[in-house]
Amino acid sequence: MAQVVILLLQNTVTLCHAHLRHILRRRRAAQLIFHSERLGAASRRSTLRGIRLRQRWYVLADTREHRDCWVYPRSQDWWERIALRVWDDTHWIQCFRMTRGTFNELVDALGPTLARQSTNMREPVSVEKRVAVTLWCLATGACYRVAADHFGLGLSTVSDAVLEVCFAIEKQLLSKIVCLGDEVGKIMDGFAALGFPHCVGAIDGTHIRIGQPRGKPDQYGNRKNYSSILLQGTVDHTGRFVDAEVGWSGKNHDAFVFRNSALCAAMDNGAFVPGNPSLTVNGVSVPPLMISDGAYPMRRWLMKPYGKFAVTPQQKYFDRCLARARNRVECSFGRLKGRWQCLLHRLKAREENVVTIVTACVILHNLCEAKGHEVLGSLTDPTPLTMPGDGLEYGENDRGMLDEGKRVRDAMAEFMYSRCGR
Repeated sequence: MAQVVILLLQNTVTLCHAHLRHILRRRRAAQLIFHSERLGAASRRSTLRGIRLRQRWYVLADTREHRDCWVYPRSQDWWERIALRVWDDTHWIQCFRMTRGTFNELVDALGPTLARQSTNMREPVSVEKRVAVTLWCLATGACYRVAADHFGLGLSTVSDAVLEVCFAIEKQLLSKIVCLGDEVGKIMDGFAALGFPHCVGAIDGTHIRIGQPRGKPDQYGNRKNYSSILLQGTVDHTGRFVDAEVGWSGKNHDAFVFRNSALCAAMDNGAFVPGNPSLTVNGVSVPPLMISDGAYPMRRWLMKPYGKFAVTPQQKYFDRCLARARNRVECSFGRLKGRWQCLLHRLKAREENVVTIVTACVILHNLCEAKGHEVLGSLTDPTPLTMPGDGLEYGENDRGMLDEGKRVRDAMAEFMYSRCGR
């Protein structure tokens, strides 16, 4: 019993000493803070320099475990032994949306921009692998961690590679691949075969879902109650994009994006179509035309359907031909999102990088279309979100061109109906 009492007393004394030491430490800390506030700025800087110097010496004196490798070991088998050596073009199209030959051409085009210098520490990730990682992420929409496991890279390396390659694609290939080109006559013949003559493009818009930017909850919110940016695309008769306007907030009307686009200014000035060939129909001069739905404002070069105001056979026939030709742009959006499935879901990128990634997808879409690579598997209908045209608000410039646009549309309706061979 006495031993138990003595043990309890010893523990009590130990706890009291510990409590007193804690109180004394707090008092000394309070005194140091009080005195440091009374010191001048020079004295405080000198004290901080001394503390940092001691910290450096402590770090240098600390002995750490020897580092065996600079890079965490990862498996390279899937890429080096399977994708590069075993797969045929069918597998390449399934996973990278292009054949091995097209992939090599893309690597050669981006090589001068993406090449990195070797060092004594390690070899850089090859241009070939970085381009493959980017195509994989864009095509599958998978997270970067899955791509890192497939290619044997680090998570941050995959993230940097995707952005670097997308920026290089935009810089090197945008002006070469997304353009009208010199084959204007071939494009007009293609649209004429669809029933709409003297046309060089079909225009429409679709929404690309993005994450809600921090501090900007309503800046990109659309009428479907999610954040998005608008892609205004103009395609030719084959579904190839000849112009793409990316980056406007999803809350904007299609007409607003159209009025502020570079395409609208270029067509108004007659600078978009080389030579700007015109056609005279029933005494009305008709410039190269583009077609759209009812959400866009009328221009002398932009034709939209009569809609509910179509009462004559000529007007109804005009609307049918326009809808058949304009279907090309909706099919292009379907193939674009079916091929690069990162656009089907919320785009995993920061606000400042979204435009570059979407633009890269458009460029790669044109590249695959030019090579004849099909979109394998089922396509998800993107259902382009366009505001109804009945409540369209016209600006002053739109009102000035409305009457002229109607004259061109009426002349084209009569011309097309006279040639329909009814």
